[in-house]
Amino acid sequence: MITTVVGNFPKVAEPKYGTAVIGAINSWQKQELSDDGLEHVFQDVTRAVIKEQEEAGVDLLTDGQIRWEDLVTPLARKVEGFEINGLERFFDNNVYYRRPILRRTPVRRRPIFLGDYLFAKSCTTKPIKVVLPGPYTVVRLSEDRYYKNVQPFLRSIAEILNEEARALAQAGAMVIQFDEPALGFGRPPLKQVVEAINIATQGVKAKTALYTYFGSLNGAFGALQGCRVDLLGVDVVSDPKAIGAIKKQKRWTKELALGCLDARNTKLESVTELHALFDVVKKLVPEDRLYVNPNCGLEFLPYEPARQKLNRLVEAVRRYKSSCC
Repeated sequence: MITTVVGNFPKVAEPKYGTAVIGAINSWQKQELSDDGLEHVFQDVTRAVIKEQEEAGVDLLTDGQIRWEDLVTPLARKVEGFEINGLERFFDNNVYYRRPILRRTPVRRRPIFLGDYLFAKSCTTKPIKVVLPGPYTVVRLSEDRYYKNVQPFLRSIAEILNEEARALAQAGAMVIQFDEPALGFGRPPLKQVVEAINIATQGVKAKTALYTYFGSLNGAFGALQGCRVDLLGVDVVSDPKAIGAIKKQKRWTKELALGCLDARNTKLESVTELHALFDVVKKLVPEDRLYVNPNCGLEFLPYEPARQKLNRLVEAVRRYKSSCC
């Protein structure tokens, strides 16, 4: 059983962390701070966030996505063909993202997240996974004024993500995760989504993961098992019926990441209730193929509750393992 996180870490106004980031961005926007000065702040806070995860005892880390405004803007800013528009609500959360508009053929001219990964890798001896937005979520959260058709747009973004994932794997990334929260809303074109994920992961010499969170998958598990990924991440907090849907699968072919702590609620789960979930899932997936993590990124929480959630997750796994021995 491997502990991990989904992706981001809080950037709210907290001592030592968010204040530095938000304040530095504001100063940079006013041209009171240089590009190098802003990068220095990003690096300092990234080091601190990685250290938080290490001290909690998390097995598989992320860089906390400190530089990320939201899930899709960091990609759209660096891919030719997009412009960044006004604010839109981010799914069913009380946060917002800047909606990208696709004006012409999207093109990746240079690595997008490679530098961030290499810096994070230099900060720890533990494995760092890279998180990328999934192709369907990029398409769903963007306004398409070029293709005006989902299928070619999906294919183009999947090809760009494949280029990025290949470069990251070549640089040593052991796990590359694609985030697809958009799958939990409406009626996604599952056949096209699976094709896009398979394009994005083709030839990537690293473990690949597909994470879903928010909303409800509404019986999509069978289709998603057709994705060429090693690991499926499932949010059983937003969608409690997901456990039952997993049970119904005749054969679970992937490793499973269980999103079992509510990262949008400050209430701290008990070890007992986490162990009850572990008991259910262990019957479906062997422990050495099971990951456990919060149900989504931690930036929806203030810093202190986020830290407590990480500590509780690791505590619950350690006590569970010791009780089984």
